[in-house]
Amino acid sequence: MPTTADTTSGSRQKLIEATIELMSSRGFEAMGINSILEAAGVSKSNFYYHFKSKEDLCLAALDAMSDHFFAQMLDPVLNNKSLSPRKRLEKFLKGMAEMIESECCNKGCPFVNLGAETSDFLPAFRERISLYFENYQQRLAECIQEGIQQGEFRSDVSAKLAAQVLLASMNGTIVLTKVHKRPQVMKENIKSFLAMLAAP
Repeated sequence: MPTTADTTSGSRQKLIEATIELMSSRGFEAMGINSILEAAGVSKSNFYYHFKSKEDLCLAALDAMSDHFFAQMLDPVLNNKSLSPRKRLEKFLKGMAEMIESECCNKGCPFVNLGAETSDFLPAFRERISLYFENYQQRLAECIQEGIQQGEFRSDVSAKLAAQVLLASMNGTIVLTKVHKRPQVMKENIKSFLAMLAAP
C-alpha cells in the first residue's frame, strides 16, 4: 500500500501532466483549476498541498516540459557525435515534423502559445519561456557552428543568427502546419532551410 508521501508525490505528477495536456490544447486562460482537477483525478486539497495557485502549477508544468524536451528530444540528437552536424540537425527537425504529424496538426508549440497569451500580464511566464528559447537557440547554434567548422554549412553566416532564424522559422512553420492541417508545410520548410544553410 502506498505511503502518504508516495500518494502526494503521485498527485503532484498527475497535476503537472494534466496541466501540460490542457495548456497544450486549451491555453492558459481557458484552463480552470476544476478542469485540471478533473483531468488529473486529484482533490482540491491535494492541489493546494502542492501548489499555491494555478500560475504556480503552470510554471512547474513549463519546467517539466522544458526538461523533457531537452533531455529526451533535443540533446540526444544534437549531441550524437556519431552523426555529422548536418545529419544531427536534419534528424532533429524531421523528428519534430513527425511529432506534429502524429498529433494530426492539432497542437502547436505550448511555449509559443503561452508566450503569445501570457507574456504581457504574467512576467514570470515570460521569463521562463524566454529562458527556454535562449537555451534552445544556444543548442542549435552550437550544432550549426560545428557544421560551419567542418565545412558542411556556409561560412558567411553567424551560427547564432542562423539558429535564431531557424527557431523563428520552425515556430512559424508549426503555426502554418496547424492552421493549414498540412504536415507537408513543415517538411518543405525544413528542406529549404537546410538547403540555404548548406556550404556552396
